[in-house]
Formats: sequence, structure tokens, C-alpha cells
Amino acid sequence: MVKIVKSAFMMLFAAILLSACAGGPFGAKSSAPDSPLLPVNHQTFAEEISSFEGAAIVVFYNTQYWQSLDMKRRMEWLAEKYPEKAKFAMFHWQISDDTSRFNLEMLPTVILYRNGAEIDRIKGIPPSERDRAKWNDDLELWFLKNALELEDSEYSGDFTYFFRNGYKLDVGNY
Repeated sequence: MVKIVKSAFMMLFAAILLSACAGGPFGAKSSAPDSPLLPVNHQTFAEEISSFEGAAIVVFYNTQYWQSLDMKRRMEWLAEKYPEKAKFAMFHWQISDDTSRFNLEMLPTVILYRNGAEIDRIKGIPPSERDRAKWNDDLELWFLKNALELEDSEYSGDFTYFFRNGYKLDVGNY
């Protein structure tokens, strides 16, 4: 009887171990969807972003803040809508990291690079839910104009630019 219990225990232990190694219960894959954003960090940034020829967009975020997760979802939306038009990446920023390398003032921050050089950046997200509701259009226009360098009739939409002095510029070209 003791041998049967030990044998059953060993089989159960082996099943749990194999399940953990395979990524889910008894070999099933996790139900969490894969992000279209390429994960980068301090070690892989130069290889993946700085040396990339073309447009690369990196969202610097931290999972502790809903604003970061909101921006990450919006960048995933852009990456899914415009696959292969730019390299889309995510950099999970630790609060204790030194911000001077990327001149980060807040999270989330989205930085657009072209051929390894910074072109533009977006810091934070609009605080009001009403402004965030229409923000995908603004982000898409920002992407089309700055990352893909489309001009005049090649793109259309509304764009709102917030200046540091509090001035707000609303532009529409459609």
C-alpha cells in the first residue's frame, strides 16, 4: 500500500513539474495573448532600437501604474494596425533605474526613433477620460506624420498638441 501511495505521489509530482515547464496545465499554453510589442531592456536596446534602420517606437512603462498599461495597450493597437511599418517595442522600466540615459521625466513615455536617433516623444497620457476616448486618433496621426513621414493629403484626422505653457492647439486637416 505504501508503494502505491509513493508511486501515485511521484506521478502527480512529475505531472506538475512537466506542466510548469511546458507553460500551463499539463502542457497547455497560457491563455494570455502575446503582445505585438518587442520587449527590450538595457542590454538589448542598442541592438534592437539604436541600430535599427527605420522608424522604431518604444513605450517606457511600469505595470504599477494604470497610465502605463493604458499607453502600452494603445501602442499594441498601433502595432497591430500597422504591422511592419515600424518596429514597436516595450521597455519595462524599473522605478529604481537611472533615468538620465533616456531623459525620462515620467511614465509612460513613448519615444520615436528613426535610424537610432530620437525624433519625438510623448510624455504621459491625458488625465481626463473624455480626452483619452479620442486619443487613439491623435496617436495614429502622430504615428503617420512622424514615423511614416506622410505629408498633407496622405493622412487626415484631428490632432491636439499640448504646449508646456498650457496652450492647446487643435488641428484638423480632413
